[in-house]
Formats: sequence, C-alpha cells, structure tokens
Amino acid sequence: MKIAVDSSVLFDIVKGAPGAVAAQTALEAALAHGHLCVCAVVVAELGRYFSSEQDLREFLGACQIDHDPLSMESALEAARIMRSYACNKGPRTRTAPDFLIGAHAVKQADGLLTNDAGFFRNYFAALNVITPVN
Repeated sequence: MKIAVDSSVLFDIVKGAPGAVAAQTALEAALAHGHLCVCAVVVAELGRYFSSEQDLREFLGACQIDHDPLSMESALEAARIMRSYACNKGPRTRTAPDFLIGAHAVKQADGLLTNDAGFFRNYFAALNVITPVN
C-alpha cells in the first residue's frame, strides 16, 4: 500500500506542534502497511522549515518518505477539480497546492494521510483519507 503524506502532518512533526505525537504514530502505522510518499508540492511547502536541502532530505529519509513525481494525469485531475471548485464559488482559501496534493494522492497512491480531512473528502470523493488520531 502506498500512502501519500500531506504537508499538514509533517508540519506538526517539524514544528513540534501538539499533534506531533499523533502524526508520528500515524506515519509509523502507515509504514507498517506499505510505504510513504510525497509529491513535489509537499517537498516545496516543507522546505521552508529546514536550513538546507540536505537537512530536508535527511528528514524525509528518517521518516522513510519517498518523493513521488506528480504525473500529468494528476495535474490534469487537479485542474478539473479546481474548475469545479471555482464554479461552485468555493472560498478563496484553497490554492493550487491543495488540489495538486489531493490529485496526486487519488491518482498515484492508495490514500492520503492529512490533518485536513474535510477538504480532501469533500473534493476528492474517491480518496481514502487517513487522519492522525490525537
């Protein structure tokens, strides 16, 4: 089983947020059933918390998270869902990275580990959404 990991879960770990223990436990549980991956969007969002690219690579390695390139099919799926979101006059709080992460997970993985379950369940109905339990 291949589980994509959303930035929100990794932010908790990196920042030592109250949800860090739950996030780490969720990562370990997902690893017990397969492997973890992130798309380039997550790498870019996470990168601001590290002083060097090497530190970021080492963090992902320590978490046993692989980079999984975003396919054209995933990018097109993100565009399709963004069009639907815009037509439904969704709030302007969502940007392309949210849709790219969701489309990557639905097209290229078996699920998404995220702290933002509501959004992903609403816009990516076929997506297996997994949340850390506090």
